[in-house]
Amino acid sequence: MKNEQMESASMILTSRERLLYGLRHLYSRFGYRPFRMSKFEKYELYARNRDFLVSDRVITFYEAGGELMALKPDVTLSIVRSASYRPGRKEKFSYQETVYRPAGNARQFREIMQCGLECIGDLDSYDEYEVMRLAERSLLMTEMPCVLSFSHLGIMNCLMDALHADESERLTLRKLLAARSEHELSGMFSSKAWPEALLKDLKTLLSIAAGPSELPARLADFGWLAEDVRDELKALSILYHGQDTAAVFDFSVSGDLHYYNGLVFQGFVRGISEKVLSGGRYDRLLERMERPGSAVGFAVYFSLLEQLGNDAEEYDADVLLLYDSATPLTVLRDRVQALTDEGRSVLAQRTPGGRVRITEDLRGGAVDA
Repeated sequence: MKNEQMESASMILTSRERLLYGLRHLYSRFGYRPFRMSKFEKYELYARNRDFLVSDRVITFYEAGGELMALKPDVTLSIVRSASYRPGRKEKFSYQETVYRPAGNARQFREIMQCGLECIGDLDSYDEYEVMRLAERSLLMTEMPCVLSFSHLGIMNCLMDALHADESERLTLRKLLAARSEHELSGMFSSKAWPEALLKDLKTLLSIAAGPSELPARLADFGWLAEDVRDELKALSILYHGQDTAAVFDFSVSGDLHYYNGLVFQGFVRGISEKVLSGGRYDRLLERMERPGSAVGFAVYFSLLEQLGNDAEEYDADVLLLYDSATPLTVLRDRVQALTDEGRSVLAQRTPGGRVRITEDLRGGAVDA
């Protein structure tokens, strides 16, 4: 009976609803419990952490008691504030929430549905692996060709330390790397008289397209890379060994440097030009909020996934049952009952219309399947 109910529920859910349900089920299997929050938060939370937000524009209002409130533009800040730290333990949260912020370059605010998960506490390499694998599996559930592009900010920081780059130079380098502009990178190295050997290493990094298990070997010759970064990537490679993966190293992936500090990744699916998933290690946010421990997580942007248009294949019903005034209503009743007992959905109408798989005609008492 339970399986029949689940199958019946699956029939009436849209592709978007099925994906949301599937992701919630996936995350729960790995111990992530749902995080519930109000549409509103005290504005103070966002004002103190404005540089961690996707946009610094927030919808605010005063509640009856005079407190300045905000329609939530972010979920992670609320989760971090709620998490408690205990040595040797971690808290695992999943969420499906609507946030309110401008989308892309748009000036108007939008309701943006996103879901994701956060792992916060005393973390280790397995936690990073698990979150990254769940990000992959989230992309695969779209049933579209996909890739999870990943990098590690420690590699970039070590390279910039080797160049003795100042803050302004680091900012410029990050922008050029994100754009994969090798010509402009070469020009910058020339103007700064930076070593040609490091420019060669940088171009090599931009050319690497390896999976997590292959990456440490590809980085072996970079003498400027710190041991702690090597160790993190080696641990990840061991956990990925022998696993099928959609993850590919991409040195141009950097994420928000106010937010992330280690492993970073972005998800893409065919048919959508923008990233539909982003995540990584974000210990810096915990430090900013004076919270102990570490954190890693990701968000899936459903407003972008809707561009896939999967619901074009949806139907109003399995069967369109046509009848007229000459059709005995008992015949109509019995035919609807028989079809629904078979597990089919039925749309009984007097005139054709709607998206259906099969049409049956009861008009005049005749039945044409």
